[in-house]
Amino acid sequence: MGIYGYRPYGAGRMSWPQLLGKPAAQAKAIIERELPGVTAVIIGKGSYLYEDICCNRVRLIVNHDPQRTVAEVPVLG
Repeated sequence: MGIYGYRPYGAGRMSWPQLLGKPAAQAKAIIERELPGVTAVIIGKGSYLYEDICCNRVRLIVNHDPQRTVAEVPVLG
């Protein structure tokens, strides 16, 4: 189930733990390919985040290294 019992986009994936440590561009492409209609947004670790929930967005929290590797498990919402 998704947030508040709502599961957007059918039975698709809700999180991507296998993307930890992967380059941001690669992770973004994988997420958007697996769930068409969802936008993966790349955000630097430590950046301010609004507490809003969006059923067609995945936040990619990335490290500040040259490849901008994924620092936290990406989750739909």
